[in-house]
Amino acid sequence: MLTKNQIKSWLATHQLKAKFGEKLISVSEIAKMVGVHRDTIYEAINGRMSEVTQRRLSFVIERIESELEHKPSTKLAHVKILKGEIKIGFGYSNATILRKL
Repeated sequence: MLTKNQIKSWLATHQLKAKFGEKLISVSEIAKMVGVHRDTIYEAINGRMSEVTQRRLSFVIERIESELEHKPSTKLAHVKILKGEIKIGFGYSNATILRKL
């Protein structure tokens, strides 16, 4: 399980990258994956999270990082909603990891 500081750092870096134009999974999508409201993610960015949220965020962040490590192109990650199906894209291929979480 990731520490609160590791989660805070990952979320803050993720948000900063998105702010400067990298196509990444949005805070809202991360919140859906974790099963919390997006405001809870913003609280976690500020270091305030319950142990349950910490566990869930750890799992989701580790899955996102794992998917990025196993894809040939890890520069861009994006979310697409096509015909009601949510897909996370990495480089040239798509993976439906949201359904597995």
